Amino acid sequence: MPMYDFQCLGDCGYFSDVVLSLAEKDEVTCSSCGGSLRTVIRAVATIGPMPSKPLVVNQVGKSFDSLASWNKYQRENPDVEILSSSSDAWQKHKDTVRVKAESKAKKAGFRDLEDRWAKSSDLKRV
Repeated sequence: MPMYDFQCLGDCGYFSDVVLSLAEKDEVTCSSCGGSLRTVIRAVATIGPMPSKPLVVNQVGKSFDSLASWNKYQRENPDVEILSSSSDAWQKHKDTVRVKAESKAKKAGFRDLEDRWAKSSDLKRV
């Protein structure tokens, strides 16, 4: 059954969300004062991508304009996981990559990763 937002036309200003069938919609009265109610129509919240507001996923370099296209991509690429930058899994991955890069920089004779970046940018300026 659908949910309707009703507001009392009387002085009480009663407002409520009511779940009822379409046939009962015109028979509802204010539970506070017994007055007539009017249906309040609100903006509809949409969830998921749509042509006017596509979901852009920079991590995979793609844009999705429908939930169906997003679901299809996920089915075709089960090994791809999209993470938010604040998720624990992403932070753990970032830390692991950083440790590996530090180790590789030290094996190459640099003090640390920043030293490697600084010296490689100095070489590019010459």
